[in-house]
Amino acid sequence: MTLVKKLGLVMTDRCSAACDMCCFHCTPHGKRHLSVEKMKDAIRQASELRVPTVGFTGGEPFLFYDRLLECAAYAKSLGLRVTVNTNGFWGADEELYRERLARLKKAGVEALYFSADRHHQKYVPVESLRTAIRIAKDAGLSVEVSIMETVDSDDIIRMTEALRPEIYGVRINNHPMLPAGKAVEEISEDKYIRHFETKEARCPFLGLLQLNFDGSYYMCCSQFTRDIPILNLGSSDEISIKEARQRIISNDYLYVMLKNGLTWYLSAARELGYDVPDFLCSPCHCCYYVFRNEKLLADIKERVEKEAGRLRLERLLRPR
Repeated sequence: MTLVKKLGLVMTDRCSAACDMCCFHCTPHGKRHLSVEKMKDAIRQASELRVPTVGFTGGEPFLFYDRLLECAAYAKSLGLRVTVNTNGFWGADEELYRERLARLKKAGVEALYFSADRHHQKYVPVESLRTAIRIAKDAGLSVEVSIMETVDSDDIIRMTEALRPEIYGVRINNHPMLPAGKAVEEISEDKYIRHFETKEARCPFLGLLQLNFDGSYYMCCSQFTRDIPILNLGSSDEISIKEARQRIISNDYLYVMLKNGLTWYLSAARELGYDVPDFLCSPCHCCYYVFRNEKLLADIKERVEKEAGRLRLERLLRPR
Protein backbone atom coordinates (compact mmCIF):
# COMPACT_ATOMS: atom_id res chain seq x y z
CA MET A 1 0.00 0.00 0.00
CA THR A 2 2.47 2.61 -1.17
CA LEU A 3 -0.03 5.47 -1.47
CA VAL A 4 -0.41 5.78 2.31
CA LYS A 5 2.88 5.97 4.20
CA LYS A 6 1.75 7.53 7.46
CA LEU A 7 -1.42 7.54 9.56
CA GLY A 8 -2.05 10.85 11.31
CA LEU A 9 -4.28 10.81 14.38
CA VAL A 10 -5.67 14.22 15.38
CA MET A 11 -6.41 13.14 18.94
CA THR A 12 -8.40 16.16 20.10
CA ASP A 13 -9.43 19.76 19.57
CA ARG A 14 -8.44 20.53 23.16
CA CYS A 15 -5.20 22.43 23.58
CA SER A 16 -3.35 24.30 26.30
CA ALA A 17 -3.29 27.24 23.88
CA ALA A 18 -5.82 29.11 21.73
CA CYS A 19 -3.58 30.40 18.96
CA ASP A 20 -5.05 32.99 16.63
CA MET A 21 -3.87 31.01 13.58
CA CYS A 22 -5.01 27.52 14.57
CA CYS A 23 -6.44 25.60 11.62
CA PHE A 24 -8.67 23.55 13.95
CA HIS A 25 -9.81 26.42 16.23
CA CYS A 26 -8.43 24.48 19.21
CA THR A 27 -8.77 25.88 22.73
CA PRO A 28 -8.49 24.65 26.34
CA HIS A 29 -12.26 24.16 26.17
CA GLY A 30 -12.25 21.73 23.24
CA LYS A 31 -14.43 18.70 23.89
CA ARG A 32 -13.91 16.45 20.87
CA HIS A 33 -11.43 13.62 20.93
CA LEU A 34 -10.71 10.19 19.51
CA SER A 35 -11.26 7.29 21.87
CA VAL A 36 -8.48 4.81 22.58
CA GLU A 37 -10.56 2.15 20.84
CA LYS A 38 -10.95 4.28 17.71
CA MET A 39 -7.23 5.06 17.56
CA LYS A 40 -6.19 1.45 18.14
CA ASP A 41 -8.54 0.24 15.43
CA ALA A 42 -7.03 2.70 12.95
CA ILE A 43 -3.51 1.71 14.01
CA ARG A 44 -4.35 -1.97 13.55
CA GLN A 45 -5.70 -1.33 10.06
CA ALA A 46 -2.61 0.71 9.18
CA SER A 47 -0.37 -2.11 10.33
CA GLU A 48 -2.27 -4.68 8.29
CA LEU A 49 -1.80 -2.47 5.22
CA ARG A 50 1.92 -2.06 6.00
CA VAL A 51 1.76 1.66 6.72
CA PRO A 52 5.08 2.22 8.52
CA THR A 53 4.40 5.29 10.68
CA VAL A 54 1.73 6.74 12.94
CA GLY A 55 1.77 10.35 14.13
CA PHE A 56 -0.23 11.82 17.03
CA THR A 57 -1.25 15.46 16.94
CA GLY A 58 -4.04 17.77 18.05
CA GLY A 59 -4.90 20.00 19.74
CA GLU A 60 -2.33 18.99 22.29
CA PRO A 61 -1.72 15.21 22.62
CA PHE A 62 0.07 15.61 25.97
CA LEU A 63 -3.24 16.67 27.56
CA PHE A 64 -4.23 13.02 27.07
CA TYR A 65 -0.91 11.53 28.10
CA ASP A 66 -2.23 8.14 29.25
CA ARG A 67 -4.09 7.61 25.96
CA LEU A 68 -1.02 8.72 24.03
CA LEU A 69 1.19 6.31 25.95
CA GLU A 70 -1.18 3.37 25.49
CA CYS A 71 -1.68 3.93 21.77
CA ALA A 72 2.02 4.55 21.14
CA ALA A 73 2.86 1.26 22.84
CA TYR A 74 0.21 -0.50 20.76
CA ALA A 75 1.63 0.97 17.55
CA LYS A 76 5.13 -0.15 18.55
CA SER A 77 3.86 -3.66 19.27
CA LEU A 78 2.67 -3.80 15.66
CA GLY A 79 5.98 -2.56 14.32
CA LEU A 80 5.03 1.06 13.51
CA ARG A 81 7.26 4.08 13.97
CA VAL A 82 5.67 6.73 16.24
CA THR A 83 5.89 10.55 16.22
CA VAL A 84 4.10 13.24 18.27
CA ASN A 85 3.34 16.95 17.61
CA THR A 86 3.26 19.24 20.66
CA ASN A 87 3.63 22.85 21.76
CA GLY A 88 5.86 21.85 24.69
CA PHE A 89 3.74 23.43 27.44
CA TRP A 90 4.69 20.51 29.68
CA GLY A 91 8.30 21.75 29.90
CA ALA A 92 7.10 23.77 32.89
CA ASP A 93 7.27 20.53 34.95
CA GLU A 94 10.70 19.16 34.13
CA GLU A 95 10.84 16.47 36.81
CA LEU A 96 7.49 14.92 35.89
CA TYR A 97 8.07 14.98 32.15
CA ARG A 98 11.58 13.59 32.26
CA GLU A 99 9.95 10.45 33.61
CA ARG A 100 7.02 10.66 31.18
CA LEU A 101 9.24 11.13 28.13
CA ALA A 102 11.30 8.13 29.18
CA ARG A 103 8.09 6.11 29.26
CA LEU A 104 7.04 7.42 25.83
CA LYS A 105 10.46 6.55 24.43
CA LYS A 106 10.15 3.03 25.80
CA ALA A 107 6.61 2.83 24.36
CA GLY A 108 7.94 3.51 20.89
CA VAL A 109 7.86 7.29 20.34
CA GLU A 110 10.85 8.25 18.20
CA ALA A 111 10.31 11.93 17.40
CA LEU A 112 8.72 15.07 18.83
CA TYR A 113 7.71 17.95 16.55
CA PHE A 114 7.39 21.26 18.40
CA SER A 115 5.39 24.31 17.25
CA ALA A 116 7.15 27.56 18.16
CA ASP A 117 6.30 31.13 17.16
CA ARG A 118 4.77 34.29 18.59
CA HIS A 119 1.28 32.80 18.43
CA HIS A 120 2.17 29.74 20.51
CA GLN A 121 4.40 31.68 22.90
CA LYS A 122 1.44 33.77 24.02
CA TYR A 123 0.46 30.60 25.88
CA VAL A 124 3.70 28.64 26.28
CA PRO A 125 6.58 30.52 27.97
CA VAL A 126 9.75 30.19 25.96
CA GLU A 127 11.49 28.85 29.06
CA SER A 128 9.04 25.93 29.13
CA LEU A 129 9.59 25.24 25.44
CA ARG A 130 13.37 25.36 25.85
CA THR A 131 13.18 22.90 28.74
CA ALA A 132 10.85 20.61 26.79
CA ILE A 133 13.29 20.49 23.87
CA ARG A 134 16.20 19.78 26.22
CA ILE A 135 14.57 16.88 28.04
CA ALA A 136 13.29 15.47 24.75
CA LYS A 137 16.84 15.41 23.42
CA ASP A 138 18.07 13.93 26.72
CA ALA A 139 15.49 11.16 26.32
CA GLY A 140 17.01 10.25 22.96
CA LEU A 141 14.11 11.53 20.88
CA SER A 142 14.53 13.15 17.49
CA VAL A 143 13.41 16.79 17.68
CA GLU A 144 12.07 19.21 15.08
CA VAL A 145 10.86 22.78 15.63
CA SER A 146 8.30 24.31 13.28
CA ILE A 147 8.15 28.11 13.05
CA MET A 148 5.37 29.87 11.13
CA GLU A 149 5.88 33.41 9.86
CA THR A 150 4.02 36.41 8.47
CA VAL A 151 5.33 39.36 6.46
CA ASP A 152 6.16 41.45 9.52
CA SER A 153 7.37 38.71 11.87
CA ASP A 154 10.93 37.99 12.94
CA ASP A 155 10.09 34.68 14.58
CA ILE A 156 12.82 32.60 12.93
CA ILE A 157 15.49 34.94 14.37
CA ARG A 158 13.79 35.62 17.69
CA MET A 159 12.91 32.00 18.44
CA THR A 160 16.32 30.70 17.40
CA GLU A 161 17.99 33.13 19.79
CA ALA A 162 15.52 32.45 22.60
CA LEU A 163 15.92 28.66 22.37
CA ARG A 164 19.71 28.61 22.52
CA PRO A 165 21.54 26.38 23.26
CA GLU A 166 18.82 23.70 23.00
CA ILE A 167 18.10 24.62 19.39
CA TYR A 168 21.54 23.44 18.30
CA GLY A 169 21.38 20.12 16.47
CA VAL A 170 17.61 20.45 16.04
CA ARG A 171 15.94 20.54 12.64
CA ILE A 172 14.06 23.80 12.05
CA ASN A 173 11.08 23.86 9.68
CA ASN A 174 10.30 27.46 8.75
CA HIS A 175 7.20 28.15 6.66
CA PRO A 176 4.69 30.92 5.92
CA MET A 177 1.39 31.19 7.71
CA LEU A 178 -1.54 30.06 5.59
CA PRO A 179 -4.94 31.77 5.35
CA ALA A 180 -6.74 28.78 6.80
CA GLY A 181 -8.87 28.06 9.85
CA LYS A 182 -8.82 30.72 12.54
CA ALA A 183 -6.10 32.69 10.76
CA VAL A 184 -8.66 33.87 8.19
CA GLU A 185 -10.54 35.62 10.99
CA GLU A 186 -7.57 36.94 12.98
CA ILE A 187 -4.77 37.71 10.52
CA SER A 188 -5.14 40.55 8.02
CA GLU A 189 -4.82 39.75 4.32
CA ASP A 190 -1.63 41.77 3.84
CA LYS A 191 0.30 39.72 6.42
CA TYR A 192 0.55 36.50 4.40
CA ILE A 193 3.79 35.72 2.57
CA ARG A 194 2.88 34.84 -1.01
CA HIS A 195 6.18 33.49 -2.26
CA PHE A 196 5.17 30.31 -4.08
CA GLU A 197 4.99 30.51 -7.88
CA THR A 198 1.79 28.83 -9.02
CA LYS A 199 3.45 27.72 -12.27
CA GLU A 200 5.49 25.29 -10.13
CA ALA A 201 2.51 23.88 -8.26
CA ARG A 202 2.48 20.19 -7.46
CA CYS A 203 0.66 18.51 -4.61
CA PRO A 204 3.28 17.80 -1.91
CA PHE A 205 1.25 14.77 -0.79
CA LEU A 206 3.59 12.67 1.31
CA GLY A 207 1.29 9.74 1.77
CA LEU A 208 -0.30 10.89 5.03
CA LEU A 209 -3.89 9.80 5.69
CA GLN A 210 -5.40 11.73 8.59
CA LEU A 211 -8.08 10.63 11.04
CA ASN A 212 -9.60 13.75 12.53
CA PHE A 213 -11.04 14.15 16.03
CA ASP A 214 -14.53 14.14 14.49
CA GLY A 215 -13.91 10.62 13.15
CA SER A 216 -13.47 11.61 9.50
CA TYR A 217 -10.65 10.48 7.25
CA TYR A 218 -8.88 13.19 5.27
CA MET A 219 -6.47 12.79 2.39
CA CYS A 220 -3.67 14.85 3.95
CA CYS A 221 -2.67 17.06 6.88
CA SER A 222 -2.72 20.44 5.14
CA GLN A 223 -4.04 23.30 7.24
CA PHE A 224 -6.63 23.79 4.48
CA THR A 225 -7.87 20.20 4.70
CA ARG A 226 -11.12 20.84 6.54
CA ASP A 227 -11.90 23.74 4.19
CA ILE A 228 -11.69 21.54 1.07
CA PRO A 229 -14.69 19.16 0.96
CA ILE A 230 -13.20 16.89 -1.71
CA LEU A 231 -10.41 15.90 0.71
CA ASN A 232 -12.92 14.53 3.24
CA LEU A 233 -12.97 10.81 2.42
CA GLY A 234 -15.72 9.79 4.83
CA SER A 235 -16.41 8.67 8.38
CA SER A 236 -14.29 6.01 10.04
CA ASP A 237 -17.57 4.56 11.35
CA GLU A 238 -18.51 3.71 7.78
CA ILE A 239 -15.28 3.07 5.87
CA SER A 240 -11.91 1.43 6.52
CA ILE A 241 -8.49 2.87 5.80
CA LYS A 242 -8.34 0.63 2.75
CA GLU A 243 -11.62 2.06 1.50
CA ALA A 244 -10.43 5.61 2.24
CA ARG A 245 -7.36 4.93 0.10
CA GLN A 246 -9.57 3.62 -2.69
CA ARG A 247 -11.66 6.78 -2.59
CA ILE A 248 -8.51 8.79 -3.32
CA ILE A 249 -7.66 6.64 -6.31
CA SER A 250 -11.20 6.44 -7.70
CA ASN A 251 -11.88 10.18 -7.47
CA ASP A 252 -11.03 11.60 -10.91
CA TYR A 253 -10.14 15.04 -9.57
CA LEU A 254 -7.74 13.69 -6.94
CA TYR A 255 -6.24 11.11 -9.28
CA VAL A 256 -5.39 13.73 -11.88
CA MET A 257 -3.95 16.04 -9.21
CA LEU A 258 -1.63 13.32 -7.89
CA LYS A 259 -0.52 12.29 -11.37
CA ASN A 260 -0.27 15.64 -13.15
CA GLY A 261 0.13 18.11 -10.33
CA LEU A 262 -1.82 21.25 -9.57
CA THR A 263 -0.26 23.03 -12.54
CA TRP A 264 -2.56 20.98 -14.77
CA TYR A 265 -5.58 22.53 -13.03
CA LEU A 266 -4.16 26.03 -12.94
CA SER A 267 -3.30 25.86 -16.64
CA ALA A 268 -6.86 24.72 -17.40
CA ALA A 269 -8.22 27.57 -15.30
CA ARG A 270 -6.10 30.11 -17.17
CA GLU A 271 -7.23 28.69 -20.53
CA LEU A 272 -10.83 29.26 -19.45
CA GLY A 273 -10.13 32.85 -18.48
CA TYR A 274 -9.89 32.50 -14.71
CA ASP A 275 -7.70 35.05 -12.95
CA VAL A 276 -5.10 32.74 -11.41
CA PRO A 277 -2.65 34.46 -9.03
CA ASP A 278 1.01 34.18 -10.01
CA PHE A 279 1.96 33.70 -6.35
CA LEU A 280 0.25 32.04 -3.39
CA CYS A 281 1.51 30.99 0.03
CA SER A 282 2.24 27.33 -0.72
CA PRO A 283 1.23 24.37 -2.89
CA CYS A 284 -1.53 23.68 -0.36
CA HIS A 285 -2.83 27.20 -0.96
CA CYS A 286 -2.97 26.34 -4.69
CA CYS A 287 -5.00 23.25 -3.86
CA TYR A 288 -7.39 25.44 -1.87
CA TYR A 289 -7.67 27.86 -4.79
CA VAL A 290 -8.61 25.04 -7.19
CA PHE A 291 -10.84 22.78 -5.16
CA ARG A 292 -12.82 25.46 -3.34
CA ASN A 293 -13.89 26.92 -6.69
CA GLU A 294 -17.06 24.98 -7.51
CA LYS A 295 -17.60 26.83 -10.79
CA LEU A 296 -14.09 25.93 -11.97
CA LEU A 297 -14.58 22.28 -11.03
CA ALA A 298 -17.84 22.19 -12.97
CA ASP A 299 -16.30 23.91 -15.99
CA ILE A 300 -13.45 21.37 -16.24
CA LYS A 301 -15.41 18.26 -15.23
CA GLU A 302 -15.39 16.66 -18.68
CA ARG A 303 -11.72 17.51 -19.16
CA VAL A 304 -10.84 15.92 -15.81
CA GLU A 305 -12.80 12.76 -16.58
CA LYS A 306 -11.10 12.39 -19.95
CA GLU A 307 -7.63 12.92 -18.48
CA ALA A 308 -8.28 10.52 -15.62
CA GLY A 309 -9.35 7.87 -18.11
CA ARG A 310 -6.23 8.43 -20.18
CA LEU A 311 -3.97 8.18 -17.15
CA ARG A 312 -5.62 4.99 -15.91
CA LEU A 313 -5.36 3.37 -19.33
CA GLU A 314 -1.72 4.40 -19.57
CA ARG A 315 -1.05 2.81 -16.22
CA LEU A 316 -2.91 -0.36 -17.21
CA LEU A 317 -0.91 -0.72 -20.44
CA ARG A 318 2.45 0.03 -18.84
CA PRO A 319 4.87 -2.95 -19.12
CA ARG A 320 5.49 -4.74 -15.85
